Amino acid sequence: MKPNSKLLQRLQLWMRGRYGQNDTLNRFLNNLALLLIIISLFIRSGWLVLVAVLLIIISYWRLFSKQIYRQVAINRGFQRLWLPIVQPFSQLSYQVKQHRQYRFFRCSQCHQRIRIPRHHGHVRITCPQCGHQFEAKV
Repeated sequence: MKPNSKLLQRLQLWMRGRYGQNDTLNRFLNNLALLLIIISLFIRSGWLVLVAVLLIIISYWRLFSKQIYRQVAINRGFQRLWLPIVQPFSQLSYQVKQHRQYRFFRCSQCHQRIRIPRHHGHVRITCPQCGHQFEAKV
């Protein structure tokens, strides 16, 4: 579409003052709806499709809502519940991705996690938090 097309201008005018954010809760609702639809293909259950459609409707209702501050508060409340569940997995994923290039150590005094690049042989590591030094093979 051209940037100055009338349809795009009307859509922008209609969306002005609406929430319009694909935030954490909306992504969760959409992914859960997609998962329920896929499961319903194998189970052949109509109520799963109905629940999925309701989740998509709620997601779009939030997307087009004019109550921006309320939707932000709802998303923050959801994140308070959701992030403690997801955070250990994201940390593990981060460490797995970093494992090939870095080696992780813990300081024996303050238990600070230290990341050192691999393939440097024996190195003296200084803890950035407490200043404790120790030898390690990287």
